[in-house]
Amino acid sequence: MSEADASEPDAITILLVEDSPTARMHAQVCLRAGLESDYRLLHADSLAGTLEVLDKQTINVILLDLNLPDSSGLDTFYAVKKVSGDAAVVIVSGESDERLAVSAVRSGAQDYIVKGPQFTASVLGRTVRFALERNARLLMETELRTVRSELEIADAIQQMLYPRLENQFSGVVVAGRCQPATLSCGDYFDVIPQSDGALLVAIGDVSGHGIGPAMMMVETRAALRVLAEPELSPGEVLNRVNRLLARDMQQHLFVTLFLAKLDADRRQLSYACAGHPGYLISPSGTLGVLEGDNPPLGITMFETFATYPVSSFRPGDTLALFTDGISEATSDHETFLGEAEAVAEIVRLRHQPAEAILDGLFALADHFNGDAVPQDDRTAVLLQTLPVPIPAPHVGPRTASEAASSDDPTA
Repeated sequence: MSEADASEPDAITILLVEDSPTARMHAQVCLRAGLESDYRLLHADSLAGTLEVLDKQTINVILLDLNLPDSSGLDTFYAVKKVSGDAAVVIVSGESDERLAVSAVRSGAQDYIVKGPQFTASVLGRTVRFALERNARLLMETELRTVRSELEIADAIQQMLYPRLENQFSGVVVAGRCQPATLSCGDYFDVIPQSDGALLVAIGDVSGHGIGPAMMMVETRAALRVLAEPELSPGEVLNRVNRLLARDMQQHLFVTLFLAKLDADRRQLSYACAGHPGYLISPSGTLGVLEGDNPPLGITMFETFATYPVSSFRPGDTLALFTDGISEATSDHETFLGEAEAVAEIVRLRHQPAEAILDGLFALADHFNGDAVPQDDRTAVLLQTLPVPIPAPHVGPRTASEAASSDDPTA
């Protein structure tokens, strides 16, 4: 193809750095005959001129002669490479020096071709095409490494935001676990002690996957922690959080969330539900489903979330919460684990320690998933009330009044 007009958007831009008029003319003829795509051709005949062009223009390919009036050898390449940006650099040299060629390629040149009889239109055209392809792949690999590094940093920060549950709370045992499907997780769980002694337990799932849902998960956590004042009911807390999220999400995403509040005496439990159910399991295995009529957070800011009291929350009961990454575990995208099977596993393991219950639940999802790659984040939280201790029998010496009131003849 011929040289394209400067305004042609799809044309690649080639910078030919050559101080010999004859060699420059030969390269132009070879490009015109050897390239199958449109291109724009710029010229420079010195290192200073090359640096000036690179400062003002975006270049795709640089055809670089190493020996110029103001620079020579690999020093020319190093100076150009330093400011070449994303351009592919092809060295066109009059020296057939294998060691020089290897050093240049190792230092970042895409190719090294020698002037002479082998410098033909087909060779130059093929060299430019391959240089563009290799350079594009290299740039993509570099970008992917950068993105992965940034995602790993973001994931590490996100993992730090999950609550640390080593120090258990008074009167209850809380266990939580999140198993992200990718480096950016859209699931959320939290345990928030309040100043009046009450305890908030939350689990949430942002729609979609990727960095966007992960960022919304972080915002959901921050909003809940800031807006959850002790005097507010769970429904009132979700009203506040929802108004904030609905404004930011603008219907692109939504968050299913379950928020429970356990009072300071650990006897009264209430909850609010934004499209996410919870399950209450008694020591005998009786199951109660905790749900509501409200939609997920972020859909409309005018939603009013209801607060539901739990009529019977006794010592030994377990509140179980999990995201659909567990219930929708599948190996074939046709048969899924299901909520009923997940809850049945928790019921079966209800007398085990909380961490052992989580082990069993996640193992069940892994088994059902088989060798398939998990497609969704998996998160679960358990809140167990501790049984009320039975007072130990009195074994010390009795008082005179205790002895007098007994049937002991020795009193």
